[in-house]
Amino acid sequence: MTTIPTTPQAPAASAYGTPKPAAPRRMGERLRQGFGLIGPRHGRHGLSAQQLDTLALPIGDDGVVAGVDAEGQPAVLGINRPTPYDVVLIGGLWTAQVLALRSAATGARVAVETGRPQAWMQMVHAMGGGQNGLSVYEVGRVPPQGASAGTPVLVVRDCGMRPPRGRVVSGPWQSVLTLLPYLSPVAPRLLRQARLAGIQRVSPDEAAELGRTMGLSRTEVESLPTLPDGVTLWCTDRDRQYVLTQPTDAEIGLLGTPRRMD
Repeated sequence: MTTIPTTPQAPAASAYGTPKPAAPRRMGERLRQGFGLIGPRHGRHGLSAQQLDTLALPIGDDGVVAGVDAEGQPAVLGINRPTPYDVVLIGGLWTAQVLALRSAATGARVAVETGRPQAWMQMVHAMGGGQNGLSVYEVGRVPPQGASAGTPVLVVRDCGMRPPRGRVVSGPWQSVLTLLPYLSPVAPRLLRQARLAGIQRVSPDEAAELGRTMGLSRTEVESLPTLPDGVTLWCTDRDRQYVLTQPTDAEIGLLGTPRRMD
């Protein structure tokens, strides 16, 4: 009698369910049957509750890096806020433009109100013709910006010694930075309204007046006429900090080296 070979039958199901087929013996069989490659085998990474308490992440302040402080640590200005925030900078155009450039790099839209638009055109062209975060307007012509948490706005007012009262003021997620080249008759009013004030090199008479207006110490007043280019004394109601703004290579190529005068 001729015997006809048959293929192995799958094991019958039992009351305990269908048994699993035997595992392939060789890698080739695994691949032919649709199995993937065997991945690496490593020990699990785990921490005990006591070890977890020692874990820390180096998270710094959120904002625009204005430079470095006296200890060489990053000095950050929290410009984008959910509440109105006014900043006054008594200093040079170069510093205001660096802050505007870095604010745009954080995702903020920058609206510049200025009587010298030609001084800002190079930045506008470098950033894509005003389509990528920076727009320039004539004095008194800044339209509503529609600031929100997703699109914060920085309004830079570069309007000379006596800037008129602006049509667009600070509000939620919209900060206003007013640039004054020197101490002017309107400076005391603006400084009283400001939450943050930056002072660069000024004359001894201006330093004495700022000392009386802002309650600066004698040491701080005496330092103001001697501040190097790129150094700003940033002041709040409670804090004072000297900050050195160090430009990147790209900023030097676009704006030049730090300078107090324009």
